[in-house]
Amino acid sequence: MPVGRAAGRPILVTGGHRSGSTWVGKMISASPTVGYIHEPFNIGANITPNPCPFDAWFQYVPPGNAGDYEEVLWRILNYDYPLWRNAARIHSGFDAIRVIRDQATSTFNQLAGKRPLVKDPIAIFSAEWLYKAFGMDVICMVRHPAAFCSSLKIKNWKFDFRNFLGQPLLMEEYLEPFRTEIEEHCSFEKSIVEQGTLLWNCIYHTIRTYRQNYPGWLYLRHEDLSADPVNEFRAIYEALGLSFTYGARRMIEKSSSSHNPVEATGRDNYKRNSIANIKSWKRRLTVEEVFLIKQKTEEIACFFYDDEDW
Repeated sequence: MPVGRAAGRPILVTGGHRSGSTWVGKMISASPTVGYIHEPFNIGANITPNPCPFDAWFQYVPPGNAGDYEEVLWRILNYDYPLWRNAARIHSGFDAIRVIRDQATSTFNQLAGKRPLVKDPIAIFSAEWLYKAFGMDVICMVRHPAAFCSSLKIKNWKFDFRNFLGQPLLMEEYLEPFRTEIEEHCSFEKSIVEQGTLLWNCIYHTIRTYRQNYPGWLYLRHEDLSADPVNEFRAIYEALGLSFTYGARRMIEKSSSSHNPVEATGRDNYKRNSIANIKSWKRRLTVEEVFLIKQKTEEIACFFYDDEDW
């Protein structure tokens, strides 16, 4: 069930969560030729474009051994919205509005032959499969480890590392260097900052491997995008073969304006004062927490950040 020729190569925006993937996905889909698809790997969503939920957070699908997942992704990339499945999960008026809106958007994108863009940081460990099976243009988002941990702290987002241990192929392929730490976190609950450092290491160790094996993918630092959004996104559009329209430029400017709040508010949570947001972690974290994060992540962080970035 291949994507139609009019749609072009699918785009995957992935990387660490809290790394700006939503912002990047929304800004690229400001192109009138691109259709936005939200997190098919997210197993926590009640109403989702994914007709067959995955088994674990950060599901690893190995290339060449995808099973039924490949058919599921083809349906998603063709905007085959699971209307009746989601209709059965409606529990509120908001749910009903969302289903109607999403169905209408999917139908419009399909009829318009829009190029599908999948925004999903939870797909990071399956990026190689998505690239090989669907010919995706892959964008990997990178964010400073202190910014990542501070964002988890603000959100109070904990992570159950049994999602990793329960995937033997993922452990073998990417996460074996962290097995002892992962097992320790499964046995004893650590602070969110400690969880964040291990999660950051697992994700960005994998992205470092991707960068070695797939230099043609786009690797974007959140901080670089935040410092110069218009020019950085212009370069992204060019790399993807998209026209950088006036409408796209205006949307990017509005999303990153100095008039926006530093912290996310409301539904437009990708709209920030982008420059002020770069070092917001400095006021969220204690000196001791920053020291811990730097100490525990420096072996991998040095491939993405210099000492001056701290």
